[in-house]
Formats: sequence, structure tokens, C-alpha cells
Amino acid sequence: MASDNLVLRSGTWHVRLTIPIDARPSLNRREFTASLKTGSKTEAQRLKISFLQHWQEQIDKARRHNRLDVEDARINAKTLAERARDFYSDLAHATIENGSVDNTKAESVVDYLRLGPQHGQDEWESILRHFEVGSVPNDLGFNRDIKSLVQANMDRHASTLPLKPAEREDIRQILKDPSHYTTKSVITTSRIASFQAYQSKTKGIIQKTIDTQVKRLELMKAWLETSKRDLTHESIASYLDTLSVSIKTKKQYLFAGSSFWKWAIRHDENFKKLHRDQQSPFEKHEFPVSRSKKSNGATERKAFTPEDVTKLHDAAKATKNRETLTDLILLGAYTGARIEELCQLQAQDIVTEEGIQCFYFYDGKTAASERHTPIHPAIKETVERLIRNSKDGFLISSPAGNKYGNRSDALSKQFGRLKTTLEYNSQFVFHSFRKTVITQLQRADVPGILIASIVGHETGTITFDVYSAGPSPQQKLKAISKIKYKLKQN
Repeated sequence: MASDNLVLRSGTWHVRLTIPIDARPSLNRREFTASLKTGSKTEAQRLKISFLQHWQEQIDKARRHNRLDVEDARINAKTLAERARDFYSDLAHATIENGSVDNTKAESVVDYLRLGPQHGQDEWESILRHFEVGSVPNDLGFNRDIKSLVQANMDRHASTLPLKPAEREDIRQILKDPSHYTTKSVITTSRIASFQAYQSKTKGIIQKTIDTQVKRLELMKAWLETSKRDLTHESIASYLDTLSVSIKTKKQYLFAGSSFWKWAIRHDENFKKLHRDQQSPFEKHEFPVSRSKKSNGATERKAFTPEDVTKLHDAAKATKNRETLTDLILLGAYTGARIEELCQLQAQDIVTEEGIQCFYFYDGKTAASERHTPIHPAIKETVERLIRNSKDGFLISSPAGNKYGNRSDALSKQFGRLKTTLEYNSQFVFHSFRKTVITQLQRADVPGILIASIVGHETGTITFDVYSAGPSPQQKLKAISKIKYKLKQN
């Protein structure tokens, strides 16, 4: 029987995914399937996720490959037509000067002979006649027949494109005369793909950031084309007005567009020719500035009080199948660590520094994130249990990682649902535990430099950030032990 992409065959679970019709030509199959090598459905539900994510990425890639961008086709037609025009000119020039075409000029014909479906017999015979034994040389006629063959072949190429009749006719006109081309869309599919590769391979930007930029470019492209608008400062301003997002997010859209524009000006020859003297339409946008302190802080994250922490911990503990979330809340409340930092902790990251048992956080948001945070006495038994019960080396068991390797996504959503049921608004998130810890330490008269060392913040001074080795583990343990909650852990 099949359930949730799972099929039980001879006592072993298999994962399967039907491939959408539009992606099948590129993938050359109707479905994906793989054995999960387990008879446990619970285990199969966990194992299937990585397969499904990988297969979905392949389907998305195949769909992008099969989808022809009209503007890419128009740009390609312009490029081919310009090259053909240059070839005709070179061919005529060579004939006038030398009486024949040199090998280099002749070889360039190959690009055009390979285009589209098979040539018509009459077109080939018109070329072959010039090479028959005893034929009278006719350079003008040869040039004319070559031009006819190339043009007919390009025209046949246009007829095979999966476009609407009017779009194919536009392509034919451009192939006949490249001056017929006028820019209709600057953000094209092939340019987005090249930009994506550049951001990843040349600039080394993390994949999640690249994917976000690409998605925003695709949304802008779709809006411009649907609205039949050119890529101008005014049209981008109008597009931003359609977005029901914060000003911060709108600025991120502009940053994605600006990054694309700078790349295209430097690395895309056609784009450079058309827009080198044009100011980027993603610059110099103005946004309203709120003068209200109340409204400015409307989305600011707030700290949980010690009573809030107790409330959240007790609610998680009382909820079925939320043992892992309960442990995660406990670790967050006593360390102030970020949720992904906690989910990445492994047994090997419990180290002893100068006789003090610590969490070693080494893969954080900033350079200052690498730190040793002493284990609070209140959670020592919990940590020992997590190490003892770990099946994969991680302290926190994660239902699944996402395609970027983050282990905290599912748990973050679980926490979001939990705090919402307790009527905490959007200003309260898991990161609020970090504020709680810092607030408690500050109110216990712990020096700011010591607090920064515990939670992994820079102090902003060269003296302490560059030259100091930092507080001792004993100092940090004494400080962190001042964090107090009324929690029932058993």
C-alpha cells in the first residue's frame, strides 16, 4: 500500500515521487523511486525526506530547462543575425580581395549549418553546383546561395521554438535584420542562471542567500512582463508598492536587483552594450521614515521574563511528543545560544576548559560566535542524558534538516506554534531566550565584557576583541550560574 510517498514492498519501505509531465522530457522518466532499506514506517518517514528534497530540486531544474524565455530567444536571434551579417560581409570582402574564401571564413559557416532541422535538397544542390567539375566560378552567385542557405536555416530554427506564433514571427524578423531587436525584458532566465552561478562559484555567497536573490529577481521579472513595463526606476518603485512586506525586505529586493545589475554590466556583453550609460534602476529609492518611537519598536524582539520561561517549558513538557523541544528550551534558557548553534551541538563539543565543562560553539554567525560557554549546573544532568541517548552524535535530535543543512527548522516551527498557543505575539521568538539570558546577567551585575564572552558577541573595542584572550572559564561559570528559573525538570 502507498502512503505519504511511501510504498511497502516485501516488508521493505520504498519512497517514490511521480514526476510532473512537463519535467519528464528532460529527466527521461515518469517517477523517482528508491529503497529505504527499513521495515519501520517511522524510520522510513524520516529517511524519505532527503530523497524527496533532492528529487524536487531535480524537477525544478528540469522545468527551468524546458521553459524557454522569450527574451533569451530574442537576444540569441539578435546575436546570430549579427554574426551572420558579419559573415556575409567577410565573405564578400574575401571574394573581392582574394577571389576565394579562406578556410577560416569557410569554417564559420558550420555554426549556421548546424541550426534547426535538416536543410532542403534544393538549398544544398544550389551550393554543390558551385563545386561541380567544369563549372564556371561565380563568386557573386556563391555568396548569394550561401546567404540564402544560412537565412533559410535560421528561419527553420525559429519555427521549432516553443513560442506563440507572434513571438516566432518576431524572432524571424530579428534573424533577417538584427536592428529589428528592441529590449523587452532585461531580466532573462539565462541571465539569472549566469548570475546565480557567478554568485556561487566566483563570489562564494551561501546558497540560501543566492536562492533568495534569484527568487526575488524572478518575481520582479514576472511582474515587469505581466505589467508590460520596462526596467526603469519608476517601474521598480511601482513594483515595490505592490509588495506587502516591511521596508527592510523591500530594501533586500533592491539589493538583489542591484547585485544583478552590477554583474550584468560587467559580464554580459549584450547587456553592457544596451545599458552601460544607464543608471541602475535599483538605486536612490526613498522610503518613509517613521518618527514614532512606538511604531519603530513594533517589530522589535522582546526578552522572555523568567516567568515566561517557566510557562513555555511547562507547556512544552506537557505536550505529547515534544520532549526534544522541551530540552531545546532548557538549553536556550541557560546558555543564550542561537537555536541553530544548539541544534548543531554534538557530544564531541562538550569539552573541559581549565577544569570547567563547557559547550564549544564554533560554527556561528560571526567570528565572535566561536566560544566556550560553561554548562550551567541546573542542566548538567540533562546534557549527560542527551549525550547518553544520542543516536547520531547530536545532542538535539532533529526531525530533518533542510536543503541548506540547517537542523533547527522543524524545531523552530514547533516552538512558534507553542508560543502562539500561549498568546505570545511575533515579537517573541526562540531568539528571545538570548535576550533573557543577557538581561538576567546584566541585572545580576555581570560586566558587559563577560556577558559578551558568554553569548558570543564582540565588545566593539580593539583592546578586548583583538588583544585579550577573554575571561576565564571559571569567571564565566560563576557568572552564568546567576541565571535562575523555577523549572521542574523531572
